[in-house]
Amino acid sequence: MKYMGSKRAMLQNGLGVLLCEEAQGRARIVDLFCGSASVSWFSAQRFDVPVLAVDLQRFSIVLAQSVLLRTKPLLHGAIISDWMSRSQDWLRSKKVHTEAKRIDQTASRILQWCRDARRVCSENNPRDAAVWRAYGGYYFSPFQSLVIDSLANTLPTLKTHREACLACLIIACSRCAASPGHTAQPFKPNATAGKYLSESWRKDVLALVLEASQEIFPNFAKKQGDAIVGDAIIAASRLRESDLAFVDPPYSGVHYSRFYHVLETVANGGCGDVSGSGRYPSQSERPFSQFSRTSESESAFDSLLKTIAARGATAIVTFPKGDCSNGLSGKIVEGVADRYFCLRKKAVKTRFSTLGGNNRNRQSRQLSEELILVLKPK
Repeated sequence: MKYMGSKRAMLQNGLGVLLCEEAQGRARIVDLFCGSASVSWFSAQRFDVPVLAVDLQRFSIVLAQSVLLRTKPLLHGAIISDWMSRSQDWLRSKKVHTEAKRIDQTASRILQWCRDARRVCSENNPRDAAVWRAYGGYYFSPFQSLVIDSLANTLPTLKTHREACLACLIIACSRCAASPGHTAQPFKPNATAGKYLSESWRKDVLALVLEASQEIFPNFAKKQGDAIVGDAIIAASRLRESDLAFVDPPYSGVHYSRFYHVLETVANGGCGDVSGSGRYPSQSERPFSQFSRTSESESAFDSLLKTIAARGATAIVTFPKGDCSNGLSGKIVEGVADRYFCLRKKAVKTRFSTLGGNNRNRQSRQLSEELILVLKPK
């Protein structure tokens, strides 16, 4: 799963050890900005306590629930086989299926492929084809779009199966979206980005879903947990003294919903009208965070830590050591924490995705120094 600031590497570089230490004797672990769910999954699989994951975006909650809701692995064969069979029936029921497949199979020059793709997607409006309507010919080829819609419309009905399969689809969409890491804007069919657009459109969605299922289905929580769409400060107001809160707030001045709106559409099963070069849904459909507003980020972080301290909970906070585009910095984060907690800190070096670097103008991954703060109530 491509995610800005994912904690997967840090879990192997100091963060995982601290979580293991601080989880001892806790009644619950609460991941207040769960994002790609790396920390939620790590905690649920290792600690004999329930994990609650919180995030503003629905796709993050699906990723978290795909593991947190289960206390045993899923039987891969029957679930996947039945799902794929239903999706193929859905595909064959669409008149545009043959034309979409023909355009993708006969494509040669990327500019013409893009023109044909956008034409067929704009001229046809299959029922229940949200990805086709919003993103066909942009982030996905016509046939990719229909395959994604077919899978989204034929998910299993049992909640644990449904969330696991939907998580696999979200991960597959992340891996094949024709965009530089995130979905803020699709690649253009020009001399510079055209080859990346072509590479993305030729990826096999079904194969990527199967690959993701091999990662998700065997994993499960030691104790059943849950995940909810919600505001971190409100969730913090419900913490208990026996809880361990994990806090990894946004560090971008651009709202994360701009980067991940395609995945959010897949998670929600659709969106309203889209516009602009990024094919964005209306702002009313995209969650906004105080933590990504430069004028509000510090006060929001202060309010969050003050609330956690008032509830008597212990927290682990991670944040880049330097200045960030949302107005926060490691120094500010450490200063706010010191107002309310006794703290100990650790700095680790890690590599994070720039979600847009191409290793020519800008590195796709950059070295960063991150703070890890362990906060104990005063």
